[in-house]
Amino acid sequence: MSRTILGLVCLAVVVVFLGGCPSGPGVDMVKVRGTVRFTDGSVPQGDVATVVFDPVAGGANQLRKVATGQINAQDGSFELSTVRPGDGAIVGKYKVTFEVYKNYMAGRGDLMVPEKYTKPETTPFEVTVEPGMKPCEFVLDKPGT
Repeated sequence: MSRTILGLVCLAVVVVFLGGCPSGPGVDMVKVRGTVRFTDGSVPQGDVATVVFDPVAGGANQLRKVATGQINAQDGSFELSTVRPGDGAIVGKYKVTFEVYKNYMAGRGDLMVPEKYTKPETTPFEVTVEPGMKPCEFVLDKPGT
């Protein structure tokens, strides 16, 4: 009897572990890369410069896992991560937002992109992550324009 209980406990642990892991069986991950620039060609700069892929409710991404990537200050490039660095995003539809702050400690007071790009409800960018997709290119208005 104790072997049966031990076996059931082990099985439950495995099921919980695989169910909570977005890169587990049945989850399609896609490498996502791209660039972020302002309309004048410059790159958004700040202590914090992040692109965020926020899953759209009711989309294929049933796990609703956000994917993020740091914007490279030199060329504006980014690579998304969901669980591990560079693992990409789960297949599905996303609203794309940007968190760019001049000073990490100041937080939202030093926003370096127009506010419309910081919220899923107001961003104009929506992307469908799917196998074989090309690199994403995002061109943002500069603040104050």
